[in-house]
Amino acid sequence: YRVKLLNGREIDAMPVWQMYLVHFQDYDLDTVHQICRTPKDLIVRWARDSGTIKPAAIHNGEGVTHYFHMTPNGRAAAMVLIITGNVGKFGTGQHTWAGNYKAGTWTATPWSGAGLSVHTGEDPFNITLDPNAHGKEIKTRSYYYGEEVGYWNHGDTALIVNTPKYGRKVFTGKTHMPTPSKLRWVVNVNVLNNAKHHYDMVRNVDPNIECLITQDIEMTSDVNHNDIAFACNSWMEFTYPEMTVTVSNPWVQIWKGGIRPLYDTRNDLDTFAGVAAKLSDMTGDKRMRDYFAMVYANRVDVYAQRMLDASSTFYGYSADVMLKSEKGWMVMVRTYPRHPFWEETNESKPMWTRSGRYENYRIEPEAIEYGENFISHREGPEATPYLPNAIFTTNPYCRPDDYGIPITAQHHDDKTVRNIKLSWHEIMRHSNPLWEKGYQFYCVTPKTRHRVHSQWSVNDWVQIYESNFGDPYRMDKRTPGVGEHQIHINPQAAKDRGINDGDYVYVDGNPVDRPYRGWKPSDPYYKVARLMIRAKYNPSYPYHVTMAKHAPFVSTAKSVKGHETRPDGRAIAIDTGYQSNFRYGAQQSFTRNWLMPMHQTDSLPGKHAIAWKFKWGYQVDHHAINTVPKECLIRITKAEDGGIGARGPWEPVRTGFTPGQENEFMIKWLKGEHIKIKV
Repeated sequence: YRVKLLNGREIDAMPVWQMYLVHFQDYDLDTVHQICRTPKDLIVRWARDSGTIKPAAIHNGEGVTHYFHMTPNGRAAAMVLIITGNVGKFGTGQHTWAGNYKAGTWTATPWSGAGLSVHTGEDPFNITLDPNAHGKEIKTRSYYYGEEVGYWNHGDTALIVNTPKYGRKVFTGKTHMPTPSKLRWVVNVNVLNNAKHHYDMVRNVDPNIECLITQDIEMTSDVNHNDIAFACNSWMEFTYPEMTVTVSNPWVQIWKGGIRPLYDTRNDLDTFAGVAAKLSDMTGDKRMRDYFAMVYANRVDVYAQRMLDASSTFYGYSADVMLKSEKGWMVMVRTYPRHPFWEETNESKPMWTRSGRYENYRIEPEAIEYGENFISHREGPEATPYLPNAIFTTNPYCRPDDYGIPITAQHHDDKTVRNIKLSWHEIMRHSNPLWEKGYQFYCVTPKTRHRVHSQWSVNDWVQIYESNFGDPYRMDKRTPGVGEHQIHINPQAAKDRGINDGDYVYVDGNPVDRPYRGWKPSDPYYKVARLMIRAKYNPSYPYHVTMAKHAPFVSTAKSVKGHETRPDGRAIAIDTGYQSNFRYGAQQSFTRNWLMPMHQTDSLPGKHAIAWKFKWGYQVDHHAINTVPKECLIRITKAEDGGIGARGPWEPVRTGFTPGQENEFMIKWLKGEHIKIKV
């Protein structure tokens, strides 16, 4: 359409939906089936259901957020619901159960005060020491600069690529830009253990950090690798009030510990307050001590009250009353349960977007440059048999820039930023060189039901119950503890590689940089870092898909030494008592960090994470990079027989009752034919 603007100039314009009708021409049934392998009849059925069922919702777990292209995947799911009207009403919406975005529940508004910021962002040059001051009276001014931990996990660098077309190009926006890490202080997160490319972090990144501090209640690998470790109270031992909220089920609760600390431990807050007090003593500046004044006075409830006072969602609530209460209290939001976009849909309030409406087309310059103005399928940057990171579209209105990076480029950052649009047949014509070299397995890494993230990984009952190799008697002395980690593999894929059920296998990632940059076979640390793990047959996984649960305790140099020198063979560090879930290596031996360009823009608008206002660019946990461990290809080779002492097969295989090794009776039992009923 030819449209005249208010200034009299004429331009060509086209409705977004009309452009999408052009875009959709590539996505016929046969092609979609080839991409996702979903049966055609189910694709058709899902499309019809999406257009006819009211209300309809799409719920997905956290796992899919750990793919490089979850943003276009999430946009695609949301678009289906938007165009069918399944948004903003109960029973509708696209919901990703990823993390607890609790911070935004302490919502800042002009009339209530600064919300969460009265605690996290109080002005250190204008501290309020009156314990009776209302939360709205607290002066806030944040001097800290939010930075995503994923940059530390990327060799402590931003995404900067030397491109053939433009030379040195910085893809990390100014609002996201990290600074070199000089001190890392983490609380109850085991961040090094769970970091992708773990052994590269230990070998090449953390040695450049001047001070490493951690606080925890377990003997973790972070504790083993850090300069300072603070032993802290568990939740039932807290001596200060603690407050938490739930998000979709909106409740708030304040409580205090139930028992006296069992050991010589402290509350988390005491560590910060203690360091601040010492710094005040050393410098003579009392403001560092004053910043934690209520901690020294044992009036931490004052901080809780200020947060309640300053939040629109808790305005008028009493911390003292809630502490004495035996129940949770409702968060004052508009709906129960909490539902996204209810006001925008039912009361015609504007969305937190440029147009005030749902937007399925992105106009940001970066989105156009990266070929993500439209929602398109993209191959992974590594985990694909085809051309890494290729954009599937022939849409003439999608015009990505490849920066002159050749289609043969293999550096991880080159593949990250290269934007090449191709038809599906052209994408399939290009082979991933890694795939051709035998790295032909994907590995998904869901969280286990037995642990909490990585917590309790080496408790006896967790080790015993979370894998098929739990054995409290440790009859096979190779086992690192009373159990060990395992990788699930399709039986036929394993048999084709000479791997029996229960065998130990080596799992290798891209040898260019894994398990760490600069490794050599002769390097003693390579033996520590290379993953050796039990293989478990599992017919539920497709031929090229494997699974290893997320975040077990990694092998360290000391746990490997313990495994090789202790008479009982347990993988325990001699000096600290650190127990590993592995003999050698870890799940993070084959992972690495990837920095998604679309997650690093300065131009994307959105609602502020904790306030009733717009925020452009970086937004902690909302518009920021994410780690994506599933974007890796692995190669699996046999290491040792699974039988006791590395002799013969793993004993349960002989029973005929294990998956992929079923005897005649077991096959009948699975078919329900082991019992015959005579009438």
